[in-house]
Amino acid sequence: MTLSHPAGRHGIAMASTSGEYPMTNSIMIIGAGPGIGQAVAEKFGREGWHVVLTSRNAARLTGLSRTLSGQGLHASTLQADATDPIALRKAVAEGDRMSGGLTAVLFNAAFVREQDLFSMRDDEVTDDLATNVAAGLHTIRASVELFGARGGTILVTGGGLAVSPHAGYASLGLGKAALRNVVESLAGPLAERGIRIAVATIATLVGPGSTEAREAADTIWTLATDPTAGWEAVYPADAFKGD
Repeated sequence: MTLSHPAGRHGIAMASTSGEYPMTNSIMIIGAGPGIGQAVAEKFGREGWHVVLTSRNAARLTGLSRTLSGQGLHASTLQADATDPIALRKAVAEGDRMSGGLTAVLFNAAFVREQDLFSMRDDEVTDDLATNVAAGLHTIRASVELFGARGGTILVTGGGLAVSPHAGYASLGLGKAALRNVVESLAGPLAERGIRIAVATIATLVGPGSTEAREAADTIWTLATDPTAGWEAVYPADAFKGD
């Protein structure tokens, strides 16, 4: 059964390919797309997790849901804009309800602009940072609010630009560096509250359906399931050796 509702201001559009079905573990992917997001959904789905896909692009959600269904995997979908903190909190709460209780939340949204800082328009700077930084902070705040005393795991898809910047990817690099900084700073304090937070620093190009996408998803899987994992995992593992 598919349920859908139009999204209004600060609203979310909801759909589920299989209704409500609580499972032992579940992950919400915020900023689900055809690259790492899809690979993560496939990996966790195959491992028996309930997957909740979230994006502001309804057509993308429909396409991803169909792709997963074609593999015998099922995912709930929620249309929401992560740059809107009110809508995001509603989406996280709804994802928690639909899944019977979220185990993990992955922030995977990013606006990839191959452009240097000085050729960008003022509005492009503001809009890019809204997606690449603010949306990530909104996700972390909403997730901590949700997990509260029960605990949970917050994951962030990072990038090699956070460690090895490139002037031609100004806004993307800034976003990855900012979120990596936040994750490192919060890992200790949140651990004391029973909440894990970690970043998967993906230091290579990743295309839809690629080996890199699958291996990046494996890296995120390890962060989600290994309680001894640190606050950061780098893929490829030797990406910064010798730097």
